Amino acid sequence: MFNQLSSLMKATLFYSIALGLILLLALLGQGLGESILALSMFTPLAAVLLMQFLVTRDGTTRAGWQILGLHRLGLRTWGMAILAPFIVLFCTYAIAWGAGIGRLDQAALNGAFALDGPMSILRIVFLVLLGVVISTFLALAEEIGWRGYLLPQLLPLGQTRALLLSGLLQGIWHLPVILLTPFYHPGGNPLIVSVLFVLTMTVSGVFFGYLRLTSKSVWPAALAHGAFNSFWSTFAALTIAVTSAEVLEYWAGESGMITLVEVALLGAWLIYRLNRKPGTVQRTDKLVGQPLAQK
Repeated sequence: MFNQLSSLMKATLFYSIALGLILLLALLGQGLGESILALSMFTPLAAVLLMQFLVTRDGTTRAGWQILGLHRLGLRTWGMAILAPFIVLFCTYAIAWGAGIGRLDQAALNGAFALDGPMSILRIVFLVLLGVVISTFLALAEEIGWRGYLLPQLLPLGQTRALLLSGLLQGIWHLPVILLTPFYHPGGNPLIVSVLFVLTMTVSGVFFGYLRLTSKSVWPAALAHGAFNSFWSTFAALTIAVTSAEVLEYWAGESGMITLVEVALLGAWLIYRLNRKPGTVQRTDKLVGQPLAQK
């Protein structure tokens, strides 16, 4: 329909569609229960498909698909994609346990991982990795939108602005399911939770985007997103609030203040690394590499 749109106009139209879809889902789909959360993760992917086939028709060309970063695996950054979320969330909950905000639920730990023999460690590793794999494929639907499509279109603003803006927009996109449904982060004051969540997603966008830009692939970003979701749900399930669930949410939840500070420090370090090599990614077409590669 529109073949001569600028990158920023494409970003604007994509985001309008994605936000409109999740708003409709939040308003009309509450009868679906908690499955609305999984369905919402596919709205950025739906927005990409609408942009590719109905708005710009970029989906009819090879280059139009290569820009999404699905044709490369980016294996060199997979270790960072898994380890960084684990370290951040382990430190978050370790601080919460040490500060008396929460405590480790030993009974839940034994029940979840059946800690009853020498195979316990292998069982834990297998179950955790299985959770990461499942969560990654759900996160991929989001990341095709945020880091696959949106981030390259924002690069004319500059790397740092594009990274932060992609995270900010992703955080705002979550607000309909936070504020209009009882299924996502229901504990605590909705306004406080929303502010903390948007701030955390803004700085998380630097981490996810860094993986995207340096690997020229969307897979590491999806893996990191999935790992973060999986590790958070695991640590949250193994933690009992000592004072109140609200206090634990504010300090050590997915977007608690401890988590926010740690992710912000990680993001600042990654921005510093990118700015040391200002030519790392300068144009959208730099993200387009050769067909499926492993490094």
